[in-house]
Amino acid sequence: MIYVYGDDGADEKQERATAVSVIAGLEEWWIELDNKWLKRCGGIPFHANECESDRGDYEGIPHAQNKAMYRDLTRILAESKVGGIAIAIDLAAQRTIFPHALELAYYRAFVECLSSCATLGKNLGEIAKLTFDISTENEYNAALLYKELRDTEPELLEWLHPEISFVSWRDSPRVQTGDLLAYEAWKALDHTVGPVKRKRRSWQALRNTNRFETYSYSVQWFTDLKKHIDSGELGKKVGFKQEDYEEWLKVTNRHHDLSNIFRYIGRIGNKK
Repeated sequence: MIYVYGDDGADEKQERATAVSVIAGLEEWWIELDNKWLKRCGGIPFHANECESDRGDYEGIPHAQNKAMYRDLTRILAESKVGGIAIAIDLAAQRTIFPHALELAYYRAFVECLSSCATLGKNLGEIAKLTFDISTENEYNAALLYKELRDTEPELLEWLHPEISFVSWRDSPRVQTGDLLAYEAWKALDHTVGPVKRKRRSWQALRNTNRFETYSYSVQWFTDLKKHIDSGELGKKVGFKQEDYEEWLKVTNRHHDLSNIFRYIGRIGNKK
């Protein structure tokens, strides 16, 4: 069994960038990492954004000490045996190109992380068991999307565990590592599209291991997506058009929201 832990991150107002991460490893690797992580945290559950900005549990602690904490935990993660991926989405680009769309960015990143986990499981010949920290507002839809995709995608069905778990980051040092990676991912994107542009040594330390990677989706990706939608090519690829979805909503007496989009995706997948 491969144990995978994930988290998300975004800028404070969720206006510029968001990211979802997953970090995977065998249980013995996680146990080794847990011990070092907890010892360095010193009883404070790690939260990347708060640690770097001297807020929350880190308020009142000298900035230099918080910087040292962040740097040391990054080093501990880099020196461990686990590895991970994070997907970052340019929220400003999404809202510019799809101004009336539902807030799908988080789930777009979530789906890519699921696919990466299934691929890893396939390559190693092990089932991947996922545990996420997630906001209450997203937990239902994330679980629903996980089920619908796993039930309709053969590779996900074979290599992802039937159940996905959710825990608070405060209770899981493993999820806290995912928080750090997600933070680095959205920061890397934000430093490209946001007002402050600079490279981060912490991300470079993780990347240099060749076990951590981030991918970003920004203006070009959303522009290409819109072209595929407008041309009808995307509808052909996925097997339905907007009109089909609207008719299904009408027939089933449902309304347009994220949950029903995911249910419809499952329905289409089961027909293939």
